[in-house]
Amino acid sequence: MKTVKTAISLPADLYENIEKLRKSLGKSRSEIFVEGLAKVLREAAIKDKEARDAAAYLPPTKAELAEIMSVTQQAWARLDESDRHAHWEDFLESR
Repeated sequence: MKTVKTAISLPADLYENIEKLRKSLGKSRSEIFVEGLAKVLREAAIKDKEARDAAAYLPPTKAELAEIMSVTQQAWARLDESDRHAHWEDFLESR
């Protein structure tokens, strides 16, 4: 895997806590940062997917409802009067 070096500035107390943690885990500073940043990226991707999934279940907007109604009206207009009633009557009689 290709790597890139970077320099960052940290608050001194955060740096000290990271150093304690990495030493206790036996990991390098780079490993700690890579793991932490990978976790942040995974969590952001999950939140993004959850937001997209939630948006898919939102009720239709007024504009979307208008489009649905328009398409439905156009489809009904193509049927003749006997077709509009025959199918529903057949369906209702079978119940």
